[in-house]
Amino acid sequence: MLRFALFLLSILTFSAAAQAQDYQRFIGDPVRVCGAEPGSLVPPDFAQTDCRSVLFYQADPQDRMVWVELLFEADPELIDTGKPLGLFVSAKASSEATLNGVAIGANGKPGASQFAEVAGDMDAVFFVPEGTLRSGENRLVMRLSSMNGGITLASPIHDIAIAPYRDPRQPGPATWFALITFGLFVAAFVFFGVSSLRGNDREESALIAAFSLAAALQLAAEATRDILPYPYPLHDLRLSLILTFAMALGLSFTAYVFLLFFRRSPRRRLLALVGVFIIMLVIGGLVPGFDVKTGYVLITAALAAGLAGVIAYVQGNKAGLGVALMAGALAAAAAWLGGFFLDTVLYLIVAASLLWLLFRRAQGRDDPEQAEVRVEPAVPKRIELTSNGKVEFVDAADVVRFSGAGDYVEVFLISGRSALHNASLAALERELSDGFIRVHRSHIVNAAFVKSLTRESAGTGELNMSDGTAVPVSRRNMASVKDALTQG
Repeated sequence: MLRFALFLLSILTFSAAAQAQDYQRFIGDPVRVCGAEPGSLVPPDFAQTDCRSVLFYQADPQDRMVWVELLFEADPELIDTGKPLGLFVSAKASSEATLNGVAIGANGKPGASQFAEVAGDMDAVFFVPEGTLRSGENRLVMRLSSMNGGITLASPIHDIAIAPYRDPRQPGPATWFALITFGLFVAAFVFFGVSSLRGNDREESALIAAFSLAAALQLAAEATRDILPYPYPLHDLRLSLILTFAMALGLSFTAYVFLLFFRRSPRRRLLALVGVFIIMLVIGGLVPGFDVKTGYVLITAALAAGLAGVIAYVQGNKAGLGVALMAGALAAAAAWLGGFFLDTVLYLIVAASLLWLLFRRAQGRDDPEQAEVRVEPAVPKRIELTSNGKVEFVDAADVVRFSGAGDYVEVFLISGRSALHNASLAALERELSDGFIRVHRSHIVNAAFVKSLTRESAGTGELNMSDGTAVPVSRRNMASVKDALTQG
């Protein structure tokens, strides 16, 4: 799995590097910015005192119309390439561009009001006629406005570059990788969704299904920009959806970790999850920048999962330490890698996690050896028994196991004797406390009397009970049985 992830990362990195060789980007270059008067079609004198010098990404056309001037030396490789060139503009704005005095295109129509402006697309390309870009100094002048946006962004201009002309939404390796990963997320959602309806581990499967769906929706919102053109006002909706789905992804991940370690404390799990959700809402409302918001939301989920692992470890669950370390590494990666984590690494991690969960479910988890188990005593419950016409009641804590016997259930007690219970195994299962586990269509065991679990190569298993008996575990129930035993 690690080699596969590194292989995918190398492909994406190589592709990006190869693409960057014929790009000349200006997003971090200094420009002059001047306010534009309503109806102004002629660039101003950029040397005048009311204009200011900023970096290109700092030019802000939100709720106003501006002129931007960029003076730059053209990359000789672009001039000598012999390919048609284009000016690529990615911005939450309508724009017009002139290169060396030649009007090269418009994306929408900039205006001084919502009604005067025609909203352009988030990503556009303007054809650069042959001979327009020249060696030596070049002058790019743009008129921009963003009068129809609902959310103010810290940097509405995302990228400005000259490169060989192409469709700005032409799918590349990263786009195809996103589509394949999206398919995996949907498949995991369907698989675990069905398991949550039909299996014995319904809550766990439901959380994994929710995690898969949130990842699929977040990836779909991310990849939309690379596939479908949309006017820049819809960018606010896209960013809001990405943040919302990131919250759902983080909450479902946190809830899954809480369930693994604190299965017997549903109320505390719910309260802790509500606390995490409130923190996420505060981040969404107060932290500036959608990428920063999304990153902090995922970091919050990772830290909450890590704290749960620490608490579980302190309480004696050794698996908690591993989860705490992995969650801490995840939070550190999100903070360190920033946008690259959100765009690429996050989905690689989610894909690898879901593949592992699918493999574990298919194989009944991946430990072929005997598993030592740790359980808590079952909550006492009265069981009605019939033996030789006599009816008696025993505590469920004294029952080692139940086995189906036609229309009855045979009950095996810790004393070594057995008797019949006048009900079906399914009906009895609904009445029993959490200390009992359905391990086979014909068997229910008291987890307190399980000594060990052995998984066979065929995916089935066998429980060794404290009374010396062996109980079969069906392949279908293997994963849930081991979960219940190791986390009980």
